[in-house]
Amino acid sequence: MNESTFELWHENNRQWLEKCRGKALALTFSAGKDSSVCQFFLNEVKKQYDFELRAFMCAYPQHRYTSKVNSMLSEYWAKKGVELTIQTPKAGDDIMEGVSNPCRPCQNERKKSLPEIFSYFKRPVSDIVIVSGHSLWDIAAYALNRILAEKLSSTTLNSETLSESRLLEVSQRFYPFFTMPEGYSVYRPLLYLNQNEIHTFCRENTIPVIEEECRYSSWRPKNNLSDFFEKFGYSFDYETVFNFAKEQLNIIDLKTITSIKSEEYLSKHF
Repeated sequence: MNESTFELWHENNRQWLEKCRGKALALTFSAGKDSSVCQFFLNEVKKQYDFELRAFMCAYPQHRYTSKVNSMLSEYWAKKGVELTIQTPKAGDDIMEGVSNPCRPCQNERKKSLPEIFSYFKRPVSDIVIVSGHSLWDIAAYALNRILAEKLSSTTLNSETLSESRLLEVSQRFYPFFTMPEGYSVYRPLLYLNQNEIHTFCRENTIPVIEEECRYSSWRPKNNLSDFFEKFGYSFDYETVFNFAKEQLNIIDLKTITSIKSEEYLSKHF
């Protein structure tokens, strides 16, 4: 294991991991490199911070999550002591055909499975921490995409980019840890790591990931911008990116975000 990457992650997350002590962490797991490393890290420290860790994988779109892939992932993580729950939506991949942005119906379908997470734990809602593997490159890409659309471009084919709903969805991903009105918390452990650090760690530790690329991945701005960051060797600092987004993009404050009711937050903004 690359100790330096893990130790950097651990040091930056100590204050948030302490907030997880004695709780149940539900990781929204895609089986990509980011969420896989996130799960690996959390599994390494779960005894130290005395929390339960369980992964929830929404197997959608269907062309990526074959039965062979699902079995391989379940077996690997079971050996690591992590229970992987596979959620299988009824919708077919056809809902992404012929729409202006095929990623949106996919994301909406995946979000439908989020409220189900609470039913898997025989614990109070206040004991649950929902975890996602968004990285520093993700929020840097969100910030850049927004600044291009809002400040520099005279037109955009995707009006949703500048919508208030999209701003709220993007804004909440800049905050590492917060607690919602119902008592459950949201945690993003990878916001202090650049994607190249995460992917190198994944490769060096032979963590299995889903290999089948989504046929619609090119529609995601953060994927295209991540390729750009990697090609030109960009590296970011969390505080710098956060302050830029706060000052230049006017991201929505945490008080507003934590006032949103659970049904709306999970189904529309998470």
